[in-house]
Amino acid sequence: MNLNQSPLPSESQQPRKTWLALDMRAKIVAGILGTGALALAVLIFFVLNQTQKVANALAERLEASVSQLAEEQLANTAFVQAEQANQSFKDVMEEVSGLAGNWAALQGQKEVVSQRTYWDASTNLVQWVGGHYGNSANDLSSIFIPTGVPVNESLVTDLNTSAYLDFYAPRIMENYPSLLAVYAIDTRGVTRYYPNINLASLLPSDFDATERPYYSITAPLFNPKRLPRWTIPYADATGGGLVVTIAAPVYEGNQFTGIVAADMQLSQITEQINAIKVGQTGYAFLLDDAGLVLSMPQAGYDMFGIRPGDINTEEFFKQTILGKGTVQLQALVKRMTAGGSGLLIVDVDGTDTYISFAPVKANGYSVALVVPVSELQGAIIAARNQTQQQIRSATQTAAIILIILLIMAIAVSLGLGQIIAAPIRRLTQVATQIAGGDLSVQADATTRDEIGTLAYSFNTMTSRLRQTLDGLERMVEERTVELLSANEKNEHRAKQFESIAQVARTVSSTRDLDVLLSQITTVISREFGFYHVGIFLLDAVKEYAILSAANSEGGQVMLKRGHRLKVGEVGIVGYVTGTGNPRVALDTGADAAFFNNPDLPDTRSEMALPLQSGEEIIGALDVQSTLPNAFSQEDINILSTLADQVSVAIQNARQFEQTRKALSEAEALARQFAKTGWQQYTKDKNLIGIHHTGARATLLYEKNGKEKEEGSWGTDLTKNKSRGAFLTLPVELRGEVIGSVNVRSPDNRPWDQDELDIVKAIIERSAIAMENARLLEESQRLASKEAKIGAVTAKISASINMRNVLQIAVEELGRALPGSEVVIQFQTDQNKNKPTP
Repeated sequence: MNLNQSPLPSESQQPRKTWLALDMRAKIVAGILGTGALALAVLIFFVLNQTQKVANALAERLEASVSQLAEEQLANTAFVQAEQANQSFKDVMEEVSGLAGNWAALQGQKEVVSQRTYWDASTNLVQWVGGHYGNSANDLSSIFIPTGVPVNESLVTDLNTSAYLDFYAPRIMENYPSLLAVYAIDTRGVTRYYPNINLASLLPSDFDATERPYYSITAPLFNPKRLPRWTIPYADATGGGLVVTIAAPVYEGNQFTGIVAADMQLSQITEQINAIKVGQTGYAFLLDDAGLVLSMPQAGYDMFGIRPGDINTEEFFKQTILGKGTVQLQALVKRMTAGGSGLLIVDVDGTDTYISFAPVKANGYSVALVVPVSELQGAIIAARNQTQQQIRSATQTAAIILIILLIMAIAVSLGLGQIIAAPIRRLTQVATQIAGGDLSVQADATTRDEIGTLAYSFNTMTSRLRQTLDGLERMVEERTVELLSANEKNEHRAKQFESIAQVARTVSSTRDLDVLLSQITTVISREFGFYHVGIFLLDAVKEYAILSAANSEGGQVMLKRGHRLKVGEVGIVGYVTGTGNPRVALDTGADAAFFNNPDLPDTRSEMALPLQSGEEIIGALDVQSTLPNAFSQEDINILSTLADQVSVAIQNARQFEQTRKALSEAEALARQFAKTGWQQYTKDKNLIGIHHTGARATLLYEKNGKEKEEGSWGTDLTKNKSRGAFLTLPVELRGEVIGSVNVRSPDNRPWDQDELDIVKAIIERSAIAMENARLLEESQRLASKEAKIGAVTAKISASINMRNVLQIAVEELGRALPGSEVVIQFQTDQNKNKPTP
């Protein structure tokens, strides 16, 4: 008997089979059969509704994306075209400015250049009937001298100097085919024109080039900043089409001496603009800064309401569109002439139209692209229709699939009880994928039973894991960025310290102050890449900071004119030398006043650091950069170390100079002492020399106050006499001649070089030995003198009686000065004015 078997309930105790009593398989079957139709209806409605929403959202995003892309492409196209035109103008402007600089450099050396024989105006000028002058058509350039300008030596010198432009101007015209002519005009109206078109035969005799617009706008009155200037476009008289002139001023120092100009055809630029096509009917046009039309198709004139009859085919370039067209177009033109850029949608005859514009920065021109919005949005419309068609097709397919699924669900509902564990298996698969590292999977948590709760828990855990990992990835990325930034800063700092070390190595080997300062500025500029480096040193009264060295060309100009700044008042150098604190200046705000230096026009940032010796300010280190905001607090700290090294180097150089000067003075004083000592020695000894014949030596003394005849001191002299070669050499001590040596060879032969070298070496060592002996004798004499004085003083000091003191003093003086009469006499009022016996 099974004792654990429970008794069967009675019939009355068995509950009725209700819905709640059904097993899971029955519930699944009943649920599927009961809700199939409702589920199908709801699902179809939901799918259709969501599909429409998704389609609309995708269509809106697509339209926005395509529209944004079209606008960006249009704006980029306008910018690229404007930049291409700008580069063409900029290249020509730089060439003309460079030619002006070459002419200025030639003028600075015209006294030398004009003396060369390349081209001589005095022989090549030809006077025409009208009184004006020209030159041969075979020369590289045409010369035109208007009537009234005297052909004197000054003019000939200037023409001989400007002739060397032949080596520059033809090359420029060869490199830029759009240039019709290049010419140079001085303040007298004298013109040198490339190519040689025999200008004197084409112009009136009194033609004054200085009254032409390109000269006037470039002269100092209208161009105080000395910038290259562009003229307004004009039609070339020789059929060259639309032409614009670029002119650059020429200065010799601060003196305006003329201009260099070039005539540039605009046909290449206008053809480039006319060739631009956007969409089906889009086009481009070009304006100058005054609103004059340089290039525009007929559609552009129609847009601004300009009738064909209003366009003069001869002077079409004088047609302005300022104030023409709608209010929107007028505002557009104002922005274009002001150098602006952007993208606008403008109503043109009821059609929304894109207009993208960008400036040509070199001369203020502006390029605009015009295209109807609809032409760029054709892709949007096609994409929208295609999307709708795909949505309809997908909806039909989804409906068919849903019906098939419902039929299949009913067919297999009876077998669901056998596969009730399927959700658990799927949940297990999800857990396995998550454990494998795929956190993007989600468990199906549509049910609310235990499996659904478990799936929801899995999803929650997965979401939190994703958030945690995303946070860790962001933290790693942030730390990586910080490490990269710190590494870059460390590398930059290491390079700066390496540059400082290089500067220190360079300046440590130089002792001459002027050479040292020049080396410091050159090395700092090279190692740190600064545009200008200058060193200011204070004057003796510390009133002015004087520029003592600079590396840049502008700095050299300032050095030549003795540039100085008042301490504590003028510029950031004055501030630094007055306060001892570093200072950084930018080219904006209140600091902009510091950058009005014509010698350093490219400066955008400046930093000055004090040069100090201990607590004393001795000057300032001034560094300037072409980059805005080039200096930070870290740069100040690092470059302050460099400034300290420069200060130490300057002080070392100064101390070296002082030491060298003191040494030189000491050497000169030593030479003087040696010379005086030997003069006094020979005077005291009455000794004028010694004579050695090989067998004996004889001292030579003065006789009757006259000296024996001496040889010529300070020269090497070899004389051949009948008794043999006679040699006279000076005896030098510390650069001073104290005597001479006369040597005669035993036989009549000349002295060879080895013998001369031996004699000179012996004389040099003999001079040192004689000086040592003289100094020893002098020291012994002084020591003996001091000993005698000490002995007398000791004897006098030993007595305390006045009479004995006087007696001892008289006796000792008599012994020290034999044969002398010694008298000690006291002074009284009676004998105050009496002479001593």
